[in-house]
Amino acid sequence: MRWFPTMSATGFASIISDSDDASSGKWIVPQPGPLWEEIEDAAVEGRLLAIKKARDHSVALVYCRSSDEETVAKTLTILREIGVEGELRYKSDRATDQRRDEYLYDSDDFGQVLTLKPL
Repeated sequence: MRWFPTMSATGFASIISDSDDASSGKWIVPQPGPLWEEIEDAAVEGRLLAIKKARDHSVALVYCRSSDEETVAKTLTILREIGVEGELRYKSDRATDQRRDEYLYDSDDFGQVLTLKPL
C-alpha cells in the first residue's frame, strides 16, 4: 500500500523499543471518508500526534508516541470526539517492524474507559 507523507505538528518519528508498550504505534481507521479532514485538522492543531493516509484513501493511521494503555486511550477518545465510529484496531510500530500481524488493542478494549470520561 502506498502512503501520503506523515503529517505532524511535532516532527513525529516512529520509536521501535524493546517492548510493544514502549514503542510508538497507531490506530488504524478504515475508510475515514469525510472525517479525514477532521482528523487532519486535529493533527495540524496538535490534538493528534501524527497521521498518515493511504493514497487510495482506504485507511488512515493515527499515531501515538507510546503504546501504553493511557496514551492509546487518550488518542482513541480524541478520535471518538471527532466522530470516528466503529471498531478500530491498534498496532505497535514494533509489531509492524517485525512484520507481525498482531494487534495490541481493539477499540472495544476501551469502551468502559471512554464512557467514564467526565462531561
